[in-house]
Amino acid sequence: MKNEQYQATWLLSDHVARINYERLPAEVVHEVKRRTLDILGIGLSASKTTPGIKLTQYAGGTKIPGNAVLWGQRETSSPAMAALVNIAMIFNMELDDVHRTSHCHPAVTTVSPALALGDEKGFSGKEYICAVVAGYDVENRIGKAVSPSIYLDRAFLPAATLGTLGAAGAATKLYNLETEKVLAALGTAAYLTPVALFESITTGALAKELGMGWAGYTGITAVDLSVQGFEGPEGWLEGPLGLAVATADRYDMKRLVENLGDEYEIMNSGIKPYACCRQHHTAIDAALEIRERDNPDIDEIERIVHRTFSVAARANNRRPDSVSEAKYSAPFAIATGLIAGQAWRQDYLIEKVRDQKTRSLCAKVEVVADPELDEIYDECWSSIVEVYMKDGSTYHARRDLPKGEPEFPLSDDTLKDKFMDLACDAFPSEKAEKIYQAVWNLENLEKTSELTQLMRIA
Repeated sequence: MKNEQYQATWLLSDHVARINYERLPAEVVHEVKRRTLDILGIGLSASKTTPGIKLTQYAGGTKIPGNAVLWGQRETSSPAMAALVNIAMIFNMELDDVHRTSHCHPAVTTVSPALALGDEKGFSGKEYICAVVAGYDVENRIGKAVSPSIYLDRAFLPAATLGTLGAAGAATKLYNLETEKVLAALGTAAYLTPVALFESITTGALAKELGMGWAGYTGITAVDLSVQGFEGPEGWLEGPLGLAVATADRYDMKRLVENLGDEYEIMNSGIKPYACCRQHHTAIDAALEIRERDNPDIDEIERIVHRTFSVAARANNRRPDSVSEAKYSAPFAIATGLIAGQAWRQDYLIEKVRDQKTRSLCAKVEVVADPELDEIYDECWSSIVEVYMKDGSTYHARRDLPKGEPEFPLSDDTLKDKFMDLACDAFPSEKAEKIYQAVWNLENLEKTSELTQLMRIA
């Protein structure tokens, strides 16, 4: 029976139950295809990395049967295990999308589980599209309600902590659950969600990938268990001892329900053009502006000051010693932008991390938390980069929103370039093109396995 005390949870659950392909705006369907394309390209490249290979070996060692494809490999496994492997290896690449007002990575925790379930149960392309829309709305709307307190007042990594709910939201839609069952299944997911700690972000520890993968695993498992009767309580989110209280000192359910049903959160997240933590993309944009406009002599730079919001200022490592550390280092991001004029994946290889010119410039970057930029966070992820030269001249640039945000979106052509660059790590360009075309034909697929079978090694 509906309890008015938990109105936001009920409204969200009812919204998920009512999502219908025929009523989705064309731009939302188009965006689902873009996010799918982005994740599949990253996944194929990730399958050839050391973490991707190790994760596949782990899945093989469990000997869990199933038809869900491990992307870029021959093997299959259960949907939950495939979600764990595919998500974890993708997140290691630091190239998947980010929703800036919830700090979640919604594509990786909705696309991967939804496709894995499609492999096992034969869902159609239209059903998949609805599931991704549902997963985005569940994860990001809950994220907005508990942000920024979840990572400012507490020590949680929102993307993994709330990723379970995105995966579960997608699964409930694929299973075509009614409102009460959606609410109960999300409640089960809330009880299985990982306690993912933000400490992993500051150090670049590889365990953070497992938190994301575990979110996909537990999201699928939670819905399967809920369907078997292991349902969560009505107050799992808004109750006095629910998820909101557990993860945030301050939360606002009005943010969860605002424009619910009229505005889809998949339209509000940004696609990454750079191969590092999204918090540093405005710093890279500012550094690139200075490089193009002022062309400073790198050897004549005396020091660099980077003013940014407090969360990004945590990543102030001037001497990263590994690729993982470099991806979470604002100084390294700025130095790379100024020296290389880009920040793509070839700029985040161990030889680049060890490059003496980059390390020397990186050591000159001072990261400062700016209270004025905190006031406009998290609607803006601002960076101010100030380059001070030995001759006394100064170069300055500011960016409030990074390239790839909805306000500055990547074009379809740019996204294809990103996909092909990544996918061709695993397959010849002809096969990558077939995957690309299949994604744009999603709504006509009788089964999504027509797409994912292309992701396997023959």
